[in-house]
Amino acid sequence: MAKKYELSDSSVVVVIGSGAGGGTLANELAQKGIDVVCLEAGPRLTLADVVNHPPTMFAKMGWLDRRIGPMVWNGKTVGGTTMFWSGITPRIQEHEFRALSTYGQLDAGTTLIDWPLTLKELEP
Repeated sequence: MAKKYELSDSSVVVVIGSGAGGGTLANELAQKGIDVVCLEAGPRLTLADVVNHPPTMFAKMGWLDRRIGPMVWNGKTVGGTTMFWSGITPRIQEHEFRALSTYGQLDAGTTLIDWPLTLKELEP
């Protein structure tokens, strides 16, 4: 159900991505009565939009992630990785642990922080 929220409404949980993780989280929160906004980078496809032809589907919902390492073919569509997944999950990069330090404070009311650990601390 579509609903509009004020930007100052701190009772709403925003989930980025509607793939296997984000879609599941959004559903679980909503089932508990929590208002959820799920943001997705791509379009909502209907069953009629889906065909068993990878080049056609890539044109409809694909994008290439050019991070360090192998090329990753990901989907930008409602459902994300539940629609297709290349079997590769790019490793989080060092600067992503320091969002506040990297990007600076955002608009008032945001809670952007640096992670309390570093990538080096997670590596074996």
